[in-house]
Amino acid sequence: MRSIKSLAAAASLAALLAGVVSPSSSATTPTADATRAEIEHALQAIERALARGESAAALSKMLYAEDDLIAGEGEDGSTRGMAATIKDYQAWIDSLGPGGTKGCKYTIVDPVVASATTFSSFLRLHCKANPPVLLRDQDWRLIYVWKKQPEGWRVVLEMYASGKM
Repeated sequence: MRSIKSLAAAASLAALLAGVVSPSSSATTPTADATRAEIEHALQAIERALARGESAAALSKMLYAEDDLIAGEGEDGSTRGMAATIKDYQAWIDSLGPGGTKGCKYTIVDPVVASATTFSSFLRLHCKANPPVLLRDQDWRLIYVWKKQPEGWRVVLEMYASGKM
């Protein structure tokens, strides 16, 4: 005959396996949490540089790897490498109008995949309207894959589309 203790242990195990009870209070690891914090810090640095009106070259070098690959909605093809990234970044800055980068904010959208050397997630990039050039707020859906490099975290892959998440 089974004891009450055995039944309670079996019920706890069944609940755990069914996902009713979580073995820990967080679904992330300390490494993933630390990596996410570093990525959030990098995005905040980009937002500050945008607000200061940094050049497309400076912004691109802060955000992207030298050998990045970017695929965008409505584009004929993808672009690769820093020279193409700077050109595309400048076109985006111009589309916002003078001082338009001051109202831009990145938000990481869960879930994320993170390790000590890579980080990938969806992001939302929201830029406030800047009349007369940008008459309405602008929203972008992004997928970024970051890689830790000697100079810090850099985006190696990006895919973007206009619109909200």
